[in-house]
Amino acid sequence: MNWQHLKVFGNTASNQWQVQAKVTRISQDSLALEFALSAPAAELIWPAARSGGKRLNELWQSTCLELFIARAGDERYWEVNLSPSGDWNVYQLDGYRQGLKPEPSINSVATTSNSGPDRHQLQASLALPQALIGAAPLQANLCAVLQDTNHSNSYWAVSHPGSQADFHARKGFVLEV
Repeated sequence: MNWQHLKVFGNTASNQWQVQAKVTRISQDSLALEFALSAPAAELIWPAARSGGKRLNELWQSTCLELFIARAGDERYWEVNLSPSGDWNVYQLDGYRQGLKPEPSINSVATTSNSGPDRHQLQASLALPQALIGAAPLQANLCAVLQDTNHSNSYWAVSHPGSQADFHARKGFVLEV
């Protein structure tokens, strides 16, 4: 898949910030994710990468890079949360914002990230949840929550289909993987 430009919801971030992302299905059972941001390091909170990232909840409360993915016609969907620190989580939801629970078939996500004065990158590889293995095409939306140094969050996605920032909205799952 080609690089996708993520759009900020509303007027919540500097117009100098830019976010691109892509998701690639590298096999029937695994994905690669890449995020590239242009934003001055003095304006963006980008947690330093460390070894031994952990599965943690509520990563979206700060800078968090995300993938929402589902099978066409299935109410269930999955949310992948990645912190530049290396922390991560993958959740399964039974329907729109319903039944959030950690995906039991995924025990780790490999991430690398780096940051410079104006450029920040994160790469990740992960297994697909068992329910999605072999399914094609999958529907997805690439998203990001970016926290600035004033601790205000901005919300970025390939598609914002509603009047509020809502990454869970299935109409926003506009990419085919």
